[in-house]
Amino acid sequence: MRTKSAIVVISGWFLGQVCLAQEPVIPVENADMATESYSDEFQEHFFEALKQKGIENYDKAVDELLKCKKLEPDNDVVDYELGRNYKELKAYDKAEASLLAAVEKKPELWYLDALFGVYESRGETDKAIAVALKLAESNSTYKENLVRIYIDSRRYEEALELIEELDARLGSSGEREQQKLWIESRMSPGESAAFGNTGEDEKNDPSTEGAGDLEGIYRNIENARQQRNHPEVLESATEALEIYPSQPGLYYHRGYALNRMKRYKEAIASLQEALDYLIDDKALENNIYREFVIAYNGMGDHRKAGEYAGKIKD
Repeated sequence: MRTKSAIVVISGWFLGQVCLAQEPVIPVENADMATESYSDEFQEHFFEALKQKGIENYDKAVDELLKCKKLEPDNDVVDYELGRNYKELKAYDKAEASLLAAVEKKPELWYLDALFGVYESRGETDKAIAVALKLAESNSTYKENLVRIYIDSRRYEEALELIEELDARLGSSGEREQQKLWIESRMSPGESAAFGNTGEDEKNDPSTEGAGDLEGIYRNIENARQQRNHPEVLESATEALEIYPSQPGLYYHRGYALNRMKRYKEAIASLQEALDYLIDDKALENNIYREFVIAYNGMGDHRKAGEYAGKIKD
């Protein structure tokens, strides 16, 4: 269909996927004119939706996409874009419903990836794992994400098994080595021994000294904050992230320190990473939003500061 081909090209999927289709031959002139009119109306709303999403007016983007959906109820592209906009609005139930509809019509990799993001944002670990396993069938890089989810949900044995599989196929990596240290520091001696590491070995191995002492790191950071030693907070959080790259609290503390040092742009980047890794922690989420307000006010962008202030919930 002319409309859908054009829309896929326009949206581009931002993944370099361009879909071209042969235009259907419609011998009746009146039918052709009706199709052309219909296509123009659809594309007008879809263009506007992309424009509004680009300037972060997600509510308006949804309104335009709903108009598209009335014109083409079975268009999986529209469902996908609706899901992405609903996710930005944190309307996760609607985002899930739209993305599931897109996947049912056409199980594209990027549809599943968006659905995975919704489940991660909502803290639905089992659903996120189920989608990640499907993604891993098509693209093995998603197995790295799966390791992180297993760790965050304390499914340590599954995480270690997957790390060993990745090491065997891809070779070892520094990040996976750190993940193994973190897991082994959290498992009981009996569990660690099952994977070739006993408590005695770990105690005698200087390379693991202090590994996994996340609570101690947070205590040191809090002490530095109380002393208003912002460079120390920044250094401690940054170094800790090399060991614990999926800890939202560390990204938050890093953003906090950067804000006090008036490095607002860097603070925003760190705070965004904190949100990316955040799962079901309302107090931390509110603190992150407060730091966004400080950063954007510091940059003179009071509109964005107001947006984040509106996200803070008691």
